[in-house]
Amino acid sequence: MRCTSCENDAMYVRPYDKQALCVLHFNEHMLRRLKRSISKYKMFGRKERIAIGVSGGKDSIALLYLLNRIEKEFSESELVAITIDEGIENYRDEGLFFAKKHVEKLGIEHSIFSFKKDFGYDLDEIISKLGTRGESREFGACTYCGILRRKVLNKAAKEVGADVLVTAHNLEDEAETILLNIIRGDIQRLARLNPSPRKIHPSLIPRVKPFRTTPQAEIVMYCMINDLEYQEIPCPYAEEAYRGVVREFIFKTQENQPMLSFNIVRGQDKLLEMMKDIKTNKDLKDCEICGDATTSTSCRSCQLKRQLEV
Repeated sequence: MRCTSCENDAMYVRPYDKQALCVLHFNEHMLRRLKRSISKYKMFGRKERIAIGVSGGKDSIALLYLLNRIEKEFSESELVAITIDEGIENYRDEGLFFAKKHVEKLGIEHSIFSFKKDFGYDLDEIISKLGTRGESREFGACTYCGILRRKVLNKAAKEVGADVLVTAHNLEDEAETILLNIIRGDIQRLARLNPSPRKIHPSLIPRVKPFRTTPQAEIVMYCMINDLEYQEIPCPYAEEAYRGVVREFIFKTQENQPMLSFNIVRGQDKLLEMMKDIKTNKDLKDCEICGDATTSTSCRSCQLKRQLEV
């Protein structure tokens, strides 16, 4: 099959619009889509210090290279990398290896933070202390990891002097999050899923997701055709995540409905327009222990630390 844009052989056909793309035009398409998302949602401003979370997985490695290429066009901005070491035996070391390798290759400033250093416990220790899920432990490991990852990422972004924090969540990740909030009936969280950076609390660095309209399959393809190595070992705690059930539904349904995730994300954008007058940060206050944003008297990470110490 020929490329839709030229006479070269196509190496990929997009299932949602049947466009056939050669290597050259596929790479151009990835860059163009990313620029479009950044521009549409006004993710970055001029002279900003942009921190990107680099885990070593496919999404963060692909986004690192694409953002580095874009930011070279805007000399007033600066890109820095942050990696979080959760402390997961036989898993995190590989991610750290690939994160360091690619960041060093691009000559980007790199800072590594850890649960152990910034919280006092790594994830393996937390799960060991809390015990078996459903017995002495209430939630899955991913819940505790998510609480601490958000906390440490925000702290890291502040320490490196970032104006905005970039995460590499892709199209399906975003669709999963939207569906999970609908399933839980959490309208406040649904309203806070705004793709444009906002300062909702003095302690929080604004976050953006430039890959929120980029399918996972195309990210994998980008890494393959550009010889970008990344961590492929799955997290040993992933099987505990309820998110996995929603993810399986999305990918299975997309086999017959290729536009599913696009439609979910577009629907969310339309909802945000309708909900623009809702104050999503009206219940945020300062944690009495650490001072970070919380809806209670203390934030969830401080509550977790107190629970572990008890």
